[in-house]
Amino acid sequence: MTEQAEVELANRNGRLHPSQRRKLLDFNFWAAVVLVLAGLWTAALAITDGVAAALVPILAATAWFAFVCGRRLSEVGSGRLVVITGWTHDFGKVHGKRPERGQYPIYLYTIMERIWFTYLVVQDRSFRLDDRALRERIQPERTNAVYLTPRTKTLINVLPA
Repeated sequence: MTEQAEVELANRNGRLHPSQRRKLLDFNFWAAVVLVLAGLWTAALAITDGVAAALVPILAATAWFAFVCGRRLSEVGSGRLVVITGWTHDFGKVHGKRPERGQYPIYLYTIMERIWFTYLVVQDRSFRLDDRALRERIQPERTNAVYLTPRTKTLINVLPA
């Protein structure tokens, strides 16, 4: 089991901790890998059957999913993180209308979407906080540091600054 202090130290140094790789190599990544393999297999079948018309859309979709996989793998490989630090305001539970963007560099709000969901907004990019441990580390009405991957802007961690 990785200690939280070790993970925080790596993040504060702008690095992705090895235990955090699964945030990038998640279900979406593996689904894209399966689609790339299926696309290559289908393209091979189309070539052997002489169905060239089907080849272009198959290869285009396969190339897109391969690109998505490549971006995630390159971010795991580089291990770099971008930190955004700022005052974090908590709007609490909002009913119906989401808070206006741009009021605070980082803010939280909770909204009803069949059940209550909490969102973290960083530089106009919203992240739904499904991870309870991550949500509990965010300290509202204080300065927090949000750690994102540089290209895909995946939320990795939030720590008090």
